[in-house]
Amino acid sequence: MSEQMSEKYKIPEALRPLLEALARETIRAQPADVISFGKLFFDILSLHQKDSDKSVISDNISYDMFRMDLQQRYKNMTMKENIMRSASPEDIAATKIQAVFRGHQVRMHPEKYGIDNELVRRRSSDKFPTLDFKKDQKRHSIGGYSLEHSQTPEDRAATKIQAEFRGYLARKNVQAMREQNDNAATKIQAHVRGFLTRKRLGKEGLISPSRSHSSLQSHKSEEN
Repeated sequence: MSEQMSEKYKIPEALRPLLEALARETIRAQPADVISFGKLFFDILSLHQKDSDKSVISDNISYDMFRMDLQQRYKNMTMKENIMRSASPEDIAATKIQAVFRGHQVRMHPEKYGIDNELVRRRSSDKFPTLDFKKDQKRHSIGGYSLEHSQTPEDRAATKIQAEFRGYLARKNVQAMREQNDNAATKIQAHVRGFLTRKRLGKEGLISPSRSHSSLQSHKSEEN
């Protein structure tokens, strides 16, 4: 019976070393997702095998090159996944805003970054026709959808970043205006309190009206 099975289903000679190599590299890497690692294993093996006229699994030098490439790519893939998992939406948004702000700083002061100012102006002027086209396209859209084509994910991401940056600048300006108003209100309150105090003391006879008037005039001259 076993002889009939072996004759009917012949095992390919290259299967055993291939499975041994897969098992060996899987044990060495200790991946959390064995299926993803197996896919990466065969993808990289196929690339190396296309560039070699020898069997990558059987040839020691070819296998060492394949093994190092596999380990490096798996390491990079794991690091990228960890970074994506650890980054919160707030971190991603902050990174986007920082990138936009750095780009704004470079465009405003290119000489500080060793960039030709004329080149920056030329590139900025080249963008105006594109911006005008997008505005015109938006005016001719129906229900938020363009007649030509819908926005790509890159366009939507750029629009979102621009909105975030505009919001940041608006909040910054509002804070500055609020501080200016608070300072002005504090000065006005101090002037009113001083005037009322001098008036009350003048009525009580603690200071003469002429002195109160001269004090008020000197205070006004200091402000001017």
